[in-house]
Amino acid sequence: MNLIVKLRRSFRTLVILLATFCLASIVISAYYLYTGYKQEMAFMETAGEAECEDLRLLAYRSVELKTAKPIDPSKTDPTVLLFVESQYSRLGQDIIAILESSRFQYHMVIAPAKGDIPPLTENGRGKYTIVIYENILKYVSMDSWNRELLEKYCVEYSVSIIGFHKANENSSPSTKLKGLPLHLYNNVALKDCVVNSQSPLLHITKAPRIEKGSLPGEDWTVFQFNHSTYQPVLLTELQTSRPHPSALPKAALYATVIQDLGLHDGIQRVLFGNNLTFWLHKLIFIDAISFLSGKKLTLSLDRYILVDIDDIFVGKEGTRMNINDVKALLETQNLLRTQVANFTFNLGFSGKFYHTGTEEEDEGDDLLLRSADEFWWFLHMWSHMQPHLFHNESSLVEQMVLNREFAIEHGIPTGMGYAVAPHHSGVYPVHIQLYEAWKKVWHIQVTSTEEYPHLKPARYRRGFIHNGIMVLPRQTCGLFTHTIFYKEYPGGPQELDKSIRGGELFLTILLNPVAYASDSHFSLRILPPVGKIYSDLSS
Repeated sequence: MNLIVKLRRSFRTLVILLATFCLASIVISAYYLYTGYKQEMAFMETAGEAECEDLRLLAYRSVELKTAKPIDPSKTDPTVLLFVESQYSRLGQDIIAILESSRFQYHMVIAPAKGDIPPLTENGRGKYTIVIYENILKYVSMDSWNRELLEKYCVEYSVSIIGFHKANENSSPSTKLKGLPLHLYNNVALKDCVVNSQSPLLHITKAPRIEKGSLPGEDWTVFQFNHSTYQPVLLTELQTSRPHPSALPKAALYATVIQDLGLHDGIQRVLFGNNLTFWLHKLIFIDAISFLSGKKLTLSLDRYILVDIDDIFVGKEGTRMNINDVKALLETQNLLRTQVANFTFNLGFSGKFYHTGTEEEDEGDDLLLRSADEFWWFLHMWSHMQPHLFHNESSLVEQMVLNREFAIEHGIPTGMGYAVAPHHSGVYPVHIQLYEAWKKVWHIQVTSTEEYPHLKPARYRRGFIHNGIMVLPRQTCGLFTHTIFYKEYPGGPQELDKSIRGGELFLTILLNPVAYASDSHFSLRILPPVGKIYSDLSS
């Protein structure tokens, strides 16, 4: 009997222990499931807050990815056929500037109302590898005869189309593109765009790339489609506080640049819902040209950078570098070295103006000289005089000798073989005495100028050789000795910001082999101004 009682008690104890263990297991499992869920949610929130790919793009990833038929560029010449609204239209001029800066051949035609097109073939070969329409409506509204001719040419010769739609106050709220399964919704205010990393046309543009904030203007067009031939390239959100077409379907993201893979009619296209003012549109436009031409019209990802800072020691009191400015220059140089290996500022000096500032600025001069080995140096003129004002060679030699003696006295390294004349005077048009003096005193091999053959437009600048000295075409960033304060920049700080974000400086970086860039796939390098890059810059 005692044995049975003991067994019952042991069994009861075992059941209680098992029940307790099961309950504890349930509690522990629930805890870890809950904390795991919280961690996953925290990760998703962090991913959304950080500038990584927007999670709403997962909807596009879940759709079966289609691939386009490979472009065959062997059937055509590497030339663009460009249809513009007028010879002086802004978007047309922006397109031409990019084509010319990239050294891409093009043929411009003013788009006629009926859609007449120039001859597309010659001796059985296609004359154009891409067709660009400044106004995509001119393409879809062509008469049936010309449109059939153009589209037959595109299919037979593996030619693609790029088009833009810039809405205005007269645009209807929505537009159906004739012959294409595509709707356009016009005059929309947008914000927070993201580059679709699944897009096959990306070359220079980095993805995912999120641009926070409002997009410029309220005249954007977004594309709605229900066909697998279309793939979004640039996606954005609506500014819900602003009016938008009532018929616009609700969505988390809207496409303002789309790629047509050619699955509908055999023609690949890239369509933009605005002009090229927005900086990401410029990048994607160049990538579209590269992809749709089968890489025949493409820019290298290599970029070489040399940043000249002229007029060291020059400037009136209150505008010269103090100790904090020199420290900032060194810190900036180190920061840039994280992106460009061995990046080094190149400083041009005029020794006559050393110690001619305030006490704080003279201390800045001294720190610069103590840091001389941290920089590259090139000579300006001793007194910052323009060389063409010196009519005899001996006077120029005297000025250069003074600057050389100053460099030796203060430990400035000067063996680079590079010089820049103040205001580029005497470089072009050529002042013969300047070149002779440079060779005698400094053994100069390379200089640069903005003036050959003309100052504007900058994309036409070229290099040349005179008297054995190579002249590189120089670009500027809009910063000069008289424009050194951000808040006092001519036209306001927004003008400088505009130049950086899609304007002249941005295009200088994007379209020149000697440049600096970010938010792109460029391979950034630095070289001193040596002759081996001359051939790339003068052609």
